[in-house]
Amino acid sequence: MAGSASVTSYTSSGKRKRSSPKFYAVRVGRVPGIYHSWEDCKAQTDGMQATFKSFSTLTEAEAFMRGSGSSTPKPGKETKFYAVAVGHVPGVYSDYASVLAQTKNCPGANQKAFSTREEAQAYVSNYKRDGSAPISLRGDLPEASSLPAKKQKKNDAATRGLINGDVEWEPGMGPLPEGAEDGFDPTIKLDVNTGSIRTKTDEELGKIVSQPTGEFSGRINVYTDGSALGNGKVGAVGGVGVYFGPSDPRNVSEPLRGARQTNQRAELTAVARALDHVPIDRSVLIHTDSNYSIKCLTEWFQKWEQNKWKSSSGKDVENKDLIEPIIARIRERELCRAKTDFQWIKGHANDPGNTAADLLAVQGSRNSTPELRATDIKTISATLGGSAIKSNVSIKPEQGVEGQFTLSKEEFEAEENDKLFADIANV
Repeated sequence: MAGSASVTSYTSSGKRKRSSPKFYAVRVGRVPGIYHSWEDCKAQTDGMQATFKSFSTLTEAEAFMRGSGSSTPKPGKETKFYAVAVGHVPGVYSDYASVLAQTKNCPGANQKAFSTREEAQAYVSNYKRDGSAPISLRGDLPEASSLPAKKQKKNDAATRGLINGDVEWEPGMGPLPEGAEDGFDPTIKLDVNTGSIRTKTDEELGKIVSQPTGEFSGRINVYTDGSALGNGKVGAVGGVGVYFGPSDPRNVSEPLRGARQTNQRAELTAVARALDHVPIDRSVLIHTDSNYSIKCLTEWFQKWEQNKWKSSSGKDVENKDLIEPIIARIRERELCRAKTDFQWIKGHANDPGNTAADLLAVQGSRNSTPELRATDIKTISATLGGSAIKSNVSIKPEQGVEGQFTLSKEEFEAEENDKLFADIANV
């Protein structure tokens, strides 16, 4: 989530003069995207054959990213584009260090170098996979839905692998079949004699097996993130990212709705959209790098409710329209014996889940349009739309959300924005 403070200069009279913002479009770099400060742009282009250019408007920068603009690449040897068809985050990369980061310790990793971005993108897009339409971590980068494994012998029908084009998958290692629920492949089973996973026989597939109801598969883990390109400035655009896992149909990458386009609203909306996709009777652990969101939903809201949603200064609580319905949804889930916990993670620290959610959120920002920003988020979010229980549920302090926001001393010291969050919330 790139952003920067506004730049000021001084006239001869000594008065400060605010200069117009610039948008730095990095088409080829460590992490391609649109940045709002030269320092961020430089961090993505230094030491590599990069393609980038500055613009005075976001529209021009977006056009450049789509390839309709022009640029002057840095002189040097020919630029290479690396297509990672199978890796931690499949896509097109312009430096080999990033390729190694995506393929190291990844079984069956597949990557290839090309002289043009178009050829590399085509290789990733056309890589053999199942007929389903997986959700990409980035709108312009399709994602391989699973990791290939070693080929198995074909002489045993009970242990045969799933064949997908030219790729043969070991049981349990290939893409999930159509109709799979909760990430479980119903076509495989554990062979009690060998202790290995095998494909079910036709007879076994035809049997009807009663399954227990309720929460039997454990707590759901989901990563959320919010993006706001140009946060705090006129013309800022926000995006929402929710990541359940590779090719998970519950993944969300969408523009932030509403007239107010801020990072805090994007973060809170991401939490709400995650809850939209979690069964009301399933416990969930939401991983987020937003200290603000966690405190709003686990600590500050209790005092706000006592003060009738007024801050200590008597003003209306910021983002009440998002916080209040999320709290209502959490309480509704508690009535169904489902816990809603939060885990703070440091942003941009190479956590795979956080990185994936961030990419989804940034892509959501890039897809923002005036029409979408004019849409009410309540029309697409069950949580924010008020479908949670409306009755005045009385929850004692010991029954409410408590003990879920814990930071180690190291994490707390690393989070330097706590005071800023408190000032924003006016608690």
